[in-house]
Amino acid sequence: MSRRGFHTVTLGCKLNRFDTAAIEGQLARRGFQPESDVSRASVVIVNTCTVTGKADAEARRRIRGLRRDNPGCRLLVTGCYAELDAEAIRAIEGVDFVFGNRDKPRLSGILDELGIGEPEGSLDGVSVDRGCDAALALPQALHFGDRSRAFLKVQEGCRLVCSYCIIPTVRGPSRSVPPDEVERAAVALLEKGYREIVLTGVNVGDYGRDLAERTSLATLLRRLLAVAGPNRLRLNSLEPLTVTDEIVELMASDPRLAPHLQVPLQSGSPAILRAMRRNYRPEQYLERLQRLRDALPHVGLGADVIVAFPGETDERFRETYDFIAAAPLNYLHVFAWSPRPATPAAALPDRVHGSIVRRRSAALRRLGNRLSHRFRAGFEGRHLDAVVLAPRADGRVRALTGNFIEVALDAGSAARGEVVRVRVARASPDDTLAVVDGRPAWARDGAGAGTT
Repeated sequence: MSRRGFHTVTLGCKLNRFDTAAIEGQLARRGFQPESDVSRASVVIVNTCTVTGKADAEARRRIRGLRRDNPGCRLLVTGCYAELDAEAIRAIEGVDFVFGNRDKPRLSGILDELGIGEPEGSLDGVSVDRGCDAALALPQALHFGDRSRAFLKVQEGCRLVCSYCIIPTVRGPSRSVPPDEVERAAVALLEKGYREIVLTGVNVGDYGRDLAERTSLATLLRRLLAVAGPNRLRLNSLEPLTVTDEIVELMASDPRLAPHLQVPLQSGSPAILRAMRRNYRPEQYLERLQRLRDALPHVGLGADVIVAFPGETDERFRETYDFIAAAPLNYLHVFAWSPRPATPAAALPDRVHGSIVRRRSAALRRLGNRLSHRFRAGFEGRHLDAVVLAPRADGRVRALTGNFIEVALDAGSAARGEVVRVRVARASPDDTLAVVDGRPAWARDGAGAGTT
C-alpha cells in the first residue's frame, strides 16, 4: 500500500465530479498522489448520490466492495447520500468517517482531525470562521487527473419544489458563485490546458438571481466566452423555463458554446407534471426545444424522464411516450421513480407495480436508442469538432463532439485532450465511427463546435 496514495470514486452527477476534483486538489496539496489501483491507496473517498433508492443501494455496494479490495485503507464517505442518511453509511462495516456536502471544502481539516497525512494548516482557502457558504467557495486547486475536459461549478442547490426530489434537502437552496470567482477559476483551468469546460450546478439556469448584483446565466456566459479564446464551453443541463431566448441566441451565434443541452422533461403527461409540481406544461417544454432546434439544426438535445411516478396509468405513460417520439429529442436518460424520504411524492397512493415499471422503462430506453441512432446517422459523411477523451476497450479512442455524439477514432490518430476535426464515417446502433480529417480543429482560424 502506498502511504501517500489516494483513490476516489464518484457516483452520480457532473456536479459530484466537480466536487471530487476539488477533493482531489486538497489531497494533492497535502502531498498525496492519485492511485488508480484502489488496493494500493492509503486513503479512499467515495462521493455518493441519493437521487433514487437505486443510487443509495449502489453506494452501499461500492463502499463494501472498496473495503474488501483494501482492508487497510482509511475509508471516507461523502456526498448527497452521506448528507441524507449518515447513520446508514456509518452502519456499514469498515467506514472510517462520513461527512456531508457542506463539509467537502473542509476536507483538509477533517484529515487533520483523523491524523491522516501532514497537517496543512489551511483549508484550501476556505475560512470556517467567516460564516461563509463553504459549498460555494471555489477551491484554489482542482484535480481532474488525465481527463480531457474540466468541470466548473457555477451554482449550488435548488429553489424548485418538485414533489419527488430530495436534492434541495441535501444541497440546500439555490445559490450562485460570484462571477468574478467563476471567471478566475475558468481562466486557471484554461491555463492548465483544458480545451473544454463544462459548467455545472444543480439548477444552472437559476444562476445570478440570488446575488446582490443580480445577473443571469447569459451574462456569465458572455463574460466567460470573452476569456475562453478558441476553447469550448458546455452547458450540461437547464430547466425548461430557463432556456431563454437570450441563451438560444447565444448558442446559435457563438460556436465555442457547445450545441448540446440536457433539458429535463420528467413526464409528457400534464396530470403527472402537476403531481410532480413541475413548473411547466408539455407544450411549453416543446416550444423551448423547438426554438433551439430552429436556431441550431445540429444541436444535440437530451431529456431526463421519470417512469412510474405514482398515478401513472397506461394512458398517462402513453402520453409521455408519444410526446417524446414527436419531440426534437436525441437522447434520453430514463429513471424509475423511487420514494425519497420526506418528499411529498413518497406519501402518494397508486404506485406502479414493479413488472410494469420495468416494461415501461425498457420501452422508453428502446425509443431513446432509436432517437439517438437516427440523430447520429444524420451526420454520416459530415465534419464535426471533437475532444479526444480516452482509450476504448476495443483499442480505439473515444472522442466527444460539440453536439454530444461520441465517436470512435483509430488509436494514435489524435492525442488525449486534443480537439480534432473528424468526419463521421458510419453510425452504428451503439456508437459512431469517425476518421480524423486534417489538422487539430483549434489550429484553424475561427474553429469551434460547428459542423459542415
